[in-house]
Amino acid sequence: MSKKLFFLLCTVCVLVLSACGSSESGGETENESNGGSDQVTIKIWDYLQPDSSSEREQEALMKKYQEENPSVTFERTYMPFADLKTKLLQGVGAGELPDIVLIDNPDHQSFAQAGVFADITEKVDEWGEGDQYFEGPMESATLDGKIYGIPNNSNALAIYYNKDMFEEAGITDLPKTWDEFMETAKKLTKGDVKGFAMSGKKSEEGTFQFLPYLWQAGADLDSFGSDEAKSAMSFVQNMVKEGVLSENMINWDQSDVLVQFQTKKAAMMENGPWQIPMLKEQSQDINWGVFLMPAGEAGTASILGGENWAITETSEHQDAAWEFIKWTQQPEILGPMHELGGRLPSREDVASDEQYDWATDEHVKVFMEQLQSAKPRAYGTNYPEISSNIQEAIQRAMTGEDVDKIMEDTAAKIEPLLP
Repeated sequence: MSKKLFFLLCTVCVLVLSACGSSESGGETENESNGGSDQVTIKIWDYLQPDSSSEREQEALMKKYQEENPSVTFERTYMPFADLKTKLLQGVGAGELPDIVLIDNPDHQSFAQAGVFADITEKVDEWGEGDQYFEGPMESATLDGKIYGIPNNSNALAIYYNKDMFEEAGITDLPKTWDEFMETAKKLTKGDVKGFAMSGKKSEEGTFQFLPYLWQAGADLDSFGSDEAKSAMSFVQNMVKEGVLSENMINWDQSDVLVQFQTKKAAMMENGPWQIPMLKEQSQDINWGVFLMPAGEAGTASILGGENWAITETSEHQDAAWEFIKWTQQPEILGPMHELGGRLPSREDVASDEQYDWATDEHVKVFMEQLQSAKPRAYGTNYPEISSNIQEAIQRAMTGEDVDKIMEDTAAKIEPLLP
């Protein structure tokens, strides 16, 4: 049976079950949370960029749910990645928050501690499917033994490369180490074409793309001033100094990095699996592939990314919001939607399903392999402030400041914030 036919049959089954009206948590609960009205409007905030594969998945989810639940409508608000956290904090003070937030997983605990997100432990326990999730993603939505959200997806970073540019440069072997990666990038740099592109923007995207090098060097946030950590920052800084990485990387988010690759201004880029659908649809003229992050002294490493669903503490529609989130996590919904959005599942049962891209597509399979060496940003509730200091360090280093001083200064700021 094809995936499309399987998905269609499952959809029909869901529609039939919905028509039976046997769910106790459906109409009555939603009516109570809406003051007796039949109609519920669920407000959602997220940072999924317009015209991205991730946004396409989000819009498809809401549309499909509305078709199956005519009494529910959605009011979705997009905010740039760096602005969402600020808007949430402002919303707490002003009493103006949405019902649901799609939050970057390393920020989840911080906002849970601040009282932004509702404790849904009882709902998850009653649901009975919390044990289907991988440990790392589920821990990101948990604080002090209580559950404040559901992991929606996982991802990791790897290296995309232009196969034709490799061939033209006479490169036959994919780089596996830092030294090999630097030499490869130099061979690929020609004129206004850079060998490599990555994000160094002063936002979580910059931290996200730098931390793998820190871990590859054998360092971590509690050793940010060590020689190993300095070597990681120096490695990236040297790519800028050597001209294989544009100094404009301090202004690029991960979508900008994709544009550099799509316009053939960069022969390699560091990015996530969510860009695969975009390349397949928009860049059919590019012969591209994916390989694992290069290995430093401590080996290869990547970073665990992804988003979690969370319900706000002040929401008047918590039950209706939970019904939607729970619906999105059905394997027959989650699998096809993640394929559409270029995401990887956080549920073990979906990840092991061999009918999906992550089991069959050569590019997605690289990311699934990379997930095995992907580390979470499990640094406690002060992580947003820690990340802000790392972002500042990246900005300083890429504009030519002394790496030793930068790392030692930043280590002094980070140490008191670590759990």
